[in-house]
Amino acid sequence: MRAQIMQMTAVQSPLRLKMALRSTRFAIAVRPTTDCALKEMTETLTFLLISFFSLTVCGKPKFPVDQVQRILGGSVDAKGSFPWQAKMISHHNLTSGATLINERWLLTTAKNLFLGHTDDAKAEDIAPTLRLYVGKNQLVEVEKVVFHPDFSKVDIGLIKLKQKVPVGERVMPICLPSKDYAQVGRMGYVSGWGRNSNFSFTELLKYVMLPVADQDKCVIHYEKSTVPEKKEPKSPVGVQPILNEHTFCAGMSKYQEDTCYGDAGSAFAVHDTDDDTWYAAGILSFDKSCSVAEYGVYVKVPSILDWVQKTVADS
Repeated sequence: MRAQIMQMTAVQSPLRLKMALRSTRFAIAVRPTTDCALKEMTETLTFLLISFFSLTVCGKPKFPVDQVQRILGGSVDAKGSFPWQAKMISHHNLTSGATLINERWLLTTAKNLFLGHTDDAKAEDIAPTLRLYVGKNQLVEVEKVVFHPDFSKVDIGLIKLKQKVPVGERVMPICLPSKDYAQVGRMGYVSGWGRNSNFSFTELLKYVMLPVADQDKCVIHYEKSTVPEKKEPKSPVGVQPILNEHTFCAGMSKYQEDTCYGDAGSAFAVHDTDDDTWYAAGILSFDKSCSVAEYGVYVKVPSILDWVQKTVADS
């Protein structure tokens, strides 16, 4: 039981910890049990209480985005509104994004991790080649990378750091959602160091607010049809995104601003006003739209949540 609870709470979700606490306390109160089982449940409850009170703060930036502002030509993040945003640089000096989800783990795309490597490169060979920065250009050391077991369809990987990063104003994880925030029309913010309107990489973190788009329209835009046998490649930028049940699409802003090369790995961050918390609804996978194609494509975080929790817990 304790092993299952540890896996459930591995990414330090406040909601999941509360649920685990309630279920464990209920089990102790009502379940007829042996002294041995009661001892185990009591130890589990103690573990959960310690975890709850030492919980890393997530999704609570000190200076959140407070207005609809206008990463292709987007606004500069001068306040530190996206403290979960990390910059990753490959051994060929290619820039991409990553998203801090707790003190030692980040999400990014599998494609980002393979940048500058052959398709058959191993995770243990890739990890030492990465340079990763959080906060105000703070270099952190990578211990290992882990690919999603089906990364050709689910474009996601995890990065584990050698040491915990100090959490504060400039560095803070984003929370992982227990529900799907990717409803059509929902607005989210995406930050990154990708290419700007001049197609050069920016030294300043920028962000843009984008709406979740209708999935069928996105599929038709890139694949001509939603009917499997009628699909064919038709991406306006010559590169096809991965589109399936694990993805959602976001359109351009009302100012026709968009994500672009180098922004992949960044979170589609949504603000839940009910608990005043920011959640990663998705991780940007297809960053090639650049205001030419109409949609960016994101991996749904709820689709990978079980894998993330298990991977973090097992490590």
